[in-house]
Amino acid sequence: MRLLKKISPILFTAIFVAGCGIYSFKGSIPDHLHDVELVTFKNLTTEFAVETDIEEALTERMLNEQLLSLSAKETPDSHIEGKINSITDKPNSFDENENILEYRLEFRGEVIWYDHIRETEIFKKNFTVFGTYFSEDENANRSDAEKLMREDAYTETIEKLIDFIIESMTEEW
Repeated sequence: MRLLKKISPILFTAIFVAGCGIYSFKGSIPDHLHDVELVTFKNLTTEFAVETDIEEALTERMLNEQLLSLSAKETPDSHIEGKINSITDKPNSFDENENILEYRLEFRGEVIWYDHIRETEIFKKNFTVFGTYFSEDENANRSDAEKLMREDAYTETIEKLIDFIIESMTEEW
């Protein structure tokens, strides 16, 4: 009996660790899908090359995560497309004199994952993602390491969009 009490926690831990070790996001993607085509997002804004930046970031993440192969076929199993409807810079916080301290860079749009095998949308979702950056005056009062520029917010916002897409793809179906 004493031996069982000593072995039981060890056995439980070993099973738990083994179970966690084999978990992957791939398991939550529909089994019949093996590849995906990434269609360049439509850019309905005046922000230059945002569609290219999104495509590059999504391609990199898909390659790193190895969720699905990126399709080189004429007819892929699925595709992801989207559009950026608006990109806005809005004041986000103010000091006591009502001077702008921080801006919010916001992307709004839509993303669709389409299943060509079953000829249906897996999901169609609207998104709003954002990053923040300091005003010129606020950045002037900060060290280089503390500064947050619009480019930083732009990168953060694209990362959040890619996170949103990957999370949407790996939800339980």
